[in-house]
Amino acid sequence: MSSPALETCLAKLYTDDALRAAFLLEPRAQALLHGLSPQEAEAMAAMDRVGLRMAAASYRAKRAGRAAHGPQASPAQRWWRRLLAAWT
Repeated sequence: MSSPALETCLAKLYTDDALRAAFLLEPRAQALLHGLSPQEAEAMAAMDRVGLRMAAASYRAKRAGRAAHGPQASPAQRWWRRLLAAWT
């Protein structure tokens, strides 16, 4: 089970380019600096760095898409739109 500090650190790594760059240079030190336990810091240091970069890029693209297209419709809204489109 992950700690709240670990989850917060991961979220920041996915969204903060400067933090991610610092983490990639010194992963264990950055993890400890952000309040992770020594065991969590070791696990973070062993993280797949290519996967981290890919996930961050994916989340950035998703956020950019949402900003460009506005909020997503809820499932109920999509259902109503399909229903209305079928009737017209």
